[in-house]
Amino acid sequence: ENKAVLATNALLTVLSTSAMRNGTEEQLAAVGALLNLSGEPGTIVPLTNTKNVVATLVHLAHNLETPVQVRNHACDCLSTIGFWLQALAGIGTVPEDIKMELLPTHRTCGWDRWKNRHTI
Repeated sequence: ENKAVLATNALLTVLSTSAMRNGTEEQLAAVGALLNLSGEPGTIVPLTNTKNVVATLVHLAHNLETPVQVRNHACDCLSTIGFWLQALAGIGTVPEDIKMELLPTHRTCGWDRWKNRHTI
C-alpha cells in the first residue's frame, strides 16, 4: 500500500512533536513512524516541507541525551531522506554546458551564475 497518503501535514506535525517529548517509548514510536514513512519516495515532499520534521530529526540525531535507539532511527530517517533527495537530483536535467558527473560529487558549482562564462 502507498504510505504517501499517510504523510499529511497534521500527522507529520504530531509525530515531530511526539519525537521531542521526554518519554523514550513515545519518541521511539514517533521516530519509528517517520522512518517507516521515509522509505516511500512519495513522502519526500511532505517530510521535507512540514515544519520542524527535518529539524527534529537532526536534533535527535545529534543530541547526546537522546536514547541510542531513537538516535539511530533519526539518523536512518535522515539518511533515507537524503537518499531520495540524491536519487531525485540524479535524474534531474543538467544544463548542456555542465559536465555530467555521478552523484555525489561533493562539489558545488552554482553553474557559475556570478560569472559571464561567454566572455573572451
